[in-house]
Amino acid sequence: MAITLKELYKLGYFENIEAYTRFTENGIDLVFVFKELPVVQKIEFEGNKAFSDEELLKEIGIETEGRAETGKILPFATVGPELARRLSTLKKGLGRVFSVDEINQIIMKIKKVYEKEGYYNVKVSYYFKGNTLVFKIDEGEKAYIDKIIINGNKHLSDREIKSVMEIKERNLFFLRFHPRFDRDVLYEDLEAIKQLYIDKGFLEVEIDEPIVELKEGEKYIITINIEEGPRYRIKKVELKNNIYYTDEELFSLMKKPLKPGMFYDGKLIRNFQKVISDKYAELGFIFANVKVEKLIDRKKKEVIVDFNINPGTRFYVDKINISGNYESRDYVIRREIRLAPGDLFLRDKLMRSYSRLYGLGFYDMVNFQPQVKSEKDMDLNVQVAERFTGQISLGAGYSQLTGFSLFGSIRKGNFLGTGDTLGISLSIGSEYRNNEISYLHKWAFYKPVDLGFSIYDRRVDYGTFISTRQGVSTNVSYEFKEYWRTGVGLSAVKGKYSNIQDAAPDYIKRQAGSYYLYSIYTYINRNSVDNPIMPTRGTDFTLTFKTGTGTWDFYKFVFNATAYFPDKYFHTDFVFSFRLRYGYMEKINKEVPIDELFFVGGDFTIRGFDYGMAGPYDTNLNPLGSKQQIVLNYQLSHPVVERFLWAYAFTDMGKGFDRGNPLSDLFYSVGVGIKLITPMAPIDIYYGKVLNAPEGISDSRLGFVLGTFF
Repeated sequence: MAITLKELYKLGYFENIEAYTRFTENGIDLVFVFKELPVVQKIEFEGNKAFSDEELLKEIGIETEGRAETGKILPFATVGPELARRLSTLKKGLGRVFSVDEINQIIMKIKKVYEKEGYYNVKVSYYFKGNTLVFKIDEGEKAYIDKIIINGNKHLSDREIKSVMEIKERNLFFLRFHPRFDRDVLYEDLEAIKQLYIDKGFLEVEIDEPIVELKEGEKYIITINIEEGPRYRIKKVELKNNIYYTDEELFSLMKKPLKPGMFYDGKLIRNFQKVISDKYAELGFIFANVKVEKLIDRKKKEVIVDFNINPGTRFYVDKINISGNYESRDYVIRREIRLAPGDLFLRDKLMRSYSRLYGLGFYDMVNFQPQVKSEKDMDLNVQVAERFTGQISLGAGYSQLTGFSLFGSIRKGNFLGTGDTLGISLSIGSEYRNNEISYLHKWAFYKPVDLGFSIYDRRVDYGTFISTRQGVSTNVSYEFKEYWRTGVGLSAVKGKYSNIQDAAPDYIKRQAGSYYLYSIYTYINRNSVDNPIMPTRGTDFTLTFKTGTGTWDFYKFVFNATAYFPDKYFHTDFVFSFRLRYGYMEKINKEVPIDELFFVGGDFTIRGFDYGMAGPYDTNLNPLGSKQQIVLNYQLSHPVVERFLWAYAFTDMGKGFDRGNPLSDLFYSVGVGIKLITPMAPIDIYYGKVLNAPEGISDSRLGFVLGTFF
């Protein structure tokens, strides 16, 4: 009978079941008396002030709409027609019987909701009001974590231990006024602390059950007692099944090697494990598995670390499938992928394909998903998420000089999904003009050749003078080797500086009137940067030579080098960036044109200065430009929100000058900034402070850059 009652209770739909025997003329009758739980048509809450009824219903996950059968008959059991009918009409949400177990689970969920918000000693009971299930809540008081006490830690500091914990104690400096207590998170933190000790070589560390005390009715005091145990040293490091490299080749890849006698270092071991996997992936073993095995000698407190390598199978590319490109044509993506059907699947070619696709600037996300097809073949599924590649600007203006004017511009990258770029600027007004059309055609003649041209007509009133320019330019470039590109360009310009006032810059006064200029330039570039918007590794070197003649003449050299270094020593997410620019120009027989001078200072050179003020300037504090420049930028960046927000600190140095030692009398600035990655374009906001600005020159600046700099 006990078994029968137990099985009936398992149905979960009876509040009470009684069974007794009754003697009759025909023998013994077994009688069951059931007290059914009511069918719940509504759920209500009493005493809830911190959370609304809707919030609690959402948290406990009860559906208020929809019907689905959930009743079931026990295996090998038979029931009467009435019970069968009831079981067949039960629903997921309301309008059904809630078992005692389910009600208790709901109570636990309600308590969990309150605990996450810092409420302790929450009491929840229930009762039925007809077909309404009522949960009566005593919320109790809200408390916060006031202090975390660590005991027994002799080798690791409190700060180091607390740094791996999600739970934090109150700290007004860090704006943690009422940090919440969550018991589940606390137990996860204990595992993190244990892993921290193991990574440091304390393989026998023990952590007691945490002591949680409530003081003054609102302050949690958490005490964590640690027994560190002995610290183990590495006795030997061995590589097993390393058949494609010598042991020395792999060990040499570690900047901080694993050596016998050093303390066990779990973080360093995991890093070496990844290094081995990556190295084998370069040979096509993309699923190489490296298992770490520890042989522990508890008497000598030593450990032998074995890296057991299972290379797996090398695969070849079968098909390349592309998805997510609602605008880009498939060939725009395929021509940048460095793997083709039939190729050996190599990790370095896969990573280079990432860089090239991101380098187009058309995609917010690029994802490669290898899919095994047979023992040696796999398909490569390429998924992209396209970013907005168009820019539209519209505006209107009025001045006594120019009158009313309307102007607008459109720039469209990935024009018609071809990878080309189209730019159009138009203006309608009495005098103001900014009309231009430009086009860049990628992969001309089905070769890595880019062709571009631009035609423009501009008139701008700068207040103290008016500049008009009409010009045409054309260029061609060729990628002659992976990472390498060279190009040549021609331009012809006709212009005029007019309406020059006394306050105009001296260089404008010096070159007043009409002019014309014809120029040619050539360059060579090597670029291995992984992502132009969020770079983390790679280098970019460019050497440019330009010469021109006409009303003025000149020749000009510019060297630009940028490098990005991810932190490989401490294996953090920090990225160090360095940029060097040096430029030199001189006249041939005449005077150099203003537009070819170097203006050092401002957003793109030495931050903290106003534009051009890190070079020569006139008595009215107008920048004059210089014939030489040297600029060095150092920057340390770290992601705050991955793929969206970066923070950075920088120091800049350099100057614009006409003659003398390039490295003497440099200007220095320091600052901090943030970089936001938006669908339109990256945005830089920074504050720069010049440490040795000339007297009378502004020594600080809050900068805003739409686009990208470093």
